[in-house]
Amino acid sequence: ETNSSTLHSSPENKQSLAALWLFIIGVLAVELLLRILPEAYMTRIAQHRAEEIRYLPAAEIQLMGDSTTSAISVPIINEVIGGESSTSNYALPGVSPLFNYFILRRQIAEQKPPKLIVLSPHPFILGDDLFDRFNSRFATIEESIQTLRDGVHLDDWLYGNLCRISYTLRYRKELYECVTLGDVRFFQTLNAPVSSVQNTRAKIVGHTPRAEVPKAVNIRKNEVNPVLRAQSKIHPYNAMYLDKLCALAAANGIEILWISMPLPEMVNREFPNPERNLPYVQFIEQKKNSHSNLHGRAEIPELPDSYFTDHWHLNQYGAQIFSELIGKQIAEHLRERPLK
Repeated sequence: ETNSSTLHSSPENKQSLAALWLFIIGVLAVELLLRILPEAYMTRIAQHRAEEIRYLPAAEIQLMGDSTTSAISVPIINEVIGGESSTSNYALPGVSPLFNYFILRRQIAEQKPPKLIVLSPHPFILGDDLFDRFNSRFATIEESIQTLRDGVHLDDWLYGNLCRISYTLRYRKELYECVTLGDVRFFQTLNAPVSSVQNTRAKIVGHTPRAEVPKAVNIRKNEVNPVLRAQSKIHPYNAMYLDKLCALAAANGIEILWISMPLPEMVNREFPNPERNLPYVQFIEQKKNSHSNLHGRAEIPELPDSYFTDHWHLNQYGAQIFSELIGKQIAEHLRERPLK
């Protein structure tokens, strides 16, 4: 026998092959088992709300962003800006400008575009392209192919499609936390009903009841996410799709008002970093100079720690306060550029 055939027939090699086959079979068994589970809550809510554009009336003013933006109150904004304009909050959890661009494409295809987009993703989410999440949880086949034409790297695209096929890859973070930390919230929300998008045409009459002023601070210094401590970053895909979003909006006569979501005072107080926000601010200012239909302020506002449920998300009281601030910025924008 040759050396290669001797190696192939050795007991050690046969054991290795057997172990490999057992591993492959185990992975396939787990994958098949998990396939009986429904899609995760965040996936279902993103798909459901994006589908609603097919039958809901088109809103004139449309909020777009991530989970931090979803807390913004449409009734409060309507109270502040007055008039008869309809406002809708199309913010989706865990999304980026990539999602926003394709959502607007879908709306235009259905002939239901807004007249003004209020774009307010969390500043520090722009460092993450979230492409595999988009490709595996949200995109149609046609949209996935379009991203490849747009310039998404082939290796990112292939991995995104692996995540589309594999339940374990698609929800790897949630499953990992379940196994290592015992966090079972992913499974607890699998059958949770999704909520409809806030879509209002009627003018809100009267004052929205104010939430109670928080008496305690629920966020801690040692729990601040390292992403919030470091310099802000802009992933090339987010830069590319913000350009494409602005260009698509301009081609359809749509203005975009950029509003920066706030940070807690604790982040700036406990982790002073004068350069933290600079890349983000410079990025937004550069995009405003590049697109005549992009307006707003790039500076990241700061709110009291008691206004937050965690270092990213506003609580009910904080959301109401910030909704008023956003309403004032929208009203100011509309005075300069009334809806056509």
